[in-house]
Amino acid sequence: MNLIIFYKILFVILTYLFGSFPTAFVLYRLKTGEDIRKVGSGNVGGTNVTRTMGATTGVLTILIDMLKGFLPILVLYFIFPDDLILLAIVAVVTVIGHIYPVYLKFKGGKGISTTYGVVLGLSCLPFADDISLWLRIIPAIAILGTWLVVFAISRIVSLASLLASTVMPLSFYFSKHPMPVVIATICIFAIIFFAHRDNIKRLIRKEEKRLKGKGA
Repeated sequence: MNLIIFYKILFVILTYLFGSFPTAFVLYRLKTGEDIRKVGSGNVGGTNVTRTMGATTGVLTILIDMLKGFLPILVLYFIFPDDLILLAIVAVVTVIGHIYPVYLKFKGGKGISTTYGVVLGLSCLPFADDISLWLRIIPAIAILGTWLVVFAISRIVSLASLLASTVMPLSFYFSKHPMPVVIATICIFAIIFFAHRDNIKRLIRKEEKRLKGKGA
């Protein structure tokens, strides 16, 4: 096997293992000694941490999960900046790692914070030099803006996340990002919707809970 190909495969594997780090599970265990999967919604993510431990720990969880998405893209930029196929694979694998972590028997969070970390990497780092900075960062702005507006109106995290995920591939396509990146965001969009299938059912039944803070 070509050594470069071996390194790329190794990078993808390490990306998955890095993305699998269960931030919410670790923080909750460190602070309470208990398993977050047995409290609240049982989800291993920032929303459940916010509901059960408060906004401070919830925000910390979200920031760490965002770094899980951003750092592999950043490292890849310095190692293989011209390999857009590898970039697309790493972007998808990072999110898969969060949603299906090997450390928790493949049952993780919903992937929104990690996805936005990936989006920041794809939007801010100049993998495609022919795209201007302002055009390149449109997806990051559009996705965050959509999430904030929908959440401010509804106070439903899953609804905001689903609509922001819908905007994601569209914003990357219309801001003229490379096709491998657009395809990666379509894959991530599909993965996120699948991970939110129970939330979608509750939204249809109008049973999805609003985020009101600790104990809500």
